[in-house]
Amino acid sequence: MTVYDGRTGLVVWDGRLEDPARSAGTDGQVWELTGMGGQAHTRDRIVPLIYVDRPNPGGFDRVLNVTPGGTNSTGDDPGNSGKDALILQFPQGLSINTGSKVQVRYGDVARAGQKLALIGYAWDGGSGDVNMLVESIASTNGGAGEIPRTAAISTAGGAYATRVVGTHWANGRNMLDFRYIRNAGGAYTVPSDLAWASFTDIVVVAMRHNADGTERTTGYSTATVLASDVVADLLGRLLTQYDGVGATIATTTHPIDQLAYPDGVSPDRVLDDLLALESGHTWRVWERNSVGKYRFEFVPVPATVRYEADVLDGYDSQGSADGLYNQVTVRWRDAVGRIQTTTRTATAPALDAAGLTRTGSIDLGTDVGSLAAAQRAGDRWLAERQYPPNAGRLRIARPILDLQAGRMVMPWEIRPGLVRVRGVLPRPDALNNSTRDGVTIFRIVSSEYRASDAAATLELDSYARTMPRMLAELRRRALPVRRR
Repeated sequence: MTVYDGRTGLVVWDGRLEDPARSAGTDGQVWELTGMGGQAHTRDRIVPLIYVDRPNPGGFDRVLNVTPGGTNSTGDDPGNSGKDALILQFPQGLSINTGSKVQVRYGDVARAGQKLALIGYAWDGGSGDVNMLVESIASTNGGAGEIPRTAAISTAGGAYATRVVGTHWANGRNMLDFRYIRNAGGAYTVPSDLAWASFTDIVVVAMRHNADGTERTTGYSTATVLASDVVADLLGRLLTQYDGVGATIATTTHPIDQLAYPDGVSPDRVLDDLLALESGHTWRVWERNSVGKYRFEFVPVPATVRYEADVLDGYDSQGSADGLYNQVTVRWRDAVGRIQTTTRTATAPALDAAGLTRTGSIDLGTDVGSLAAAQRAGDRWLAERQYPPNAGRLRIARPILDLQAGRMVMPWEIRPGLVRVRGVLPRPDALNNSTRDGVTIFRIVSSEYRASDAAATLELDSYARTMPRMLAELRRRALPVRRR
């Protein structure tokens, strides 16, 4: 369904037509049309996605053809690193031979239908033996593959190091195995309980797509991912109704150290998670272009005023105290599956002057996160609630000035941006500011237009607390958790 401006022929709205409702009465036969914008495409598919994962050492699958008696476990690193470790061991007294091994496998990338791009880990050993090797293996579905890292077991161990696709294994590998193997020397009886190898700081990065749908085979130099790279992957992998080639994606800089959804996720949830870490950005979906696809943008939030408006048609504010905080508790789930919380604080002059502490809460959901991500999300959340906002709902029923277009625009033509609202604060210098201040200059986060009265209702700085939004948030918190 496409809605045009009869004066100019420009597209006002473009999206999907829901099942039309038909009724009849004194007005005759009536069709009630309901449409969803192009952003609804972000909820079309729920699939597993791995971008960067620091898996629970206890979540690896044991390979079947290992030597009976060999063990794999997880716990405190016997190498005294103080970290959780994956431990492969031959117990004291066990008879082994050349080829005897203990081997485990990480398969979440394969289960997501993706490929390995980068791996990283450190290892240690309980004894030295040139006939015993500690190895990692990159394979395709557990078959033949390459060994990107191998060494004879020793008490010196191996420091953290990374290996990447194209250099250490061929493109197409999707499973990672860790192996402790007797490579030579024949029959042998293990003399003590020191025949172990431990693996710590394990990280896996999956290959991504470019926004145009092509596979990105190079450029994996760090064990992190950028939000802008994730957005490009979503466009190229899942959001095929968007014009990935012509998309506008602003490059971000914050390195994300954990972003994995082994139980499945929709693109809109991934985008929400990215905005929690990059709150200075936003994403938009516009009308379809000449190639028949929706235009997409992932860009910084507007920094300069676009619209000039007033309160003549109606304005209401939810009040400033509700949005003012100087402390927040962030809930997240670690790689072991434990619920963790961290508390962040910031300066809020109005609260600090009154000696008050207001604590908010953020729930980062049930997918595995990291302390660094939780801290950043908390800091970004507090930064937006440092000063008293005057956020509310503004009704526009007449043309207003669009500084960017250089003309007056009708209510249905209003796009996201900053709006300066006259009449909110009766003060001589109230309109002197030129950047968002939550007092007279706001960010338009939503616009609802009704043809019945030719008016648009703008939500300023924050979304209204509607029942659908509250239910969506509750659903996010109630998603099932897979113990990994």
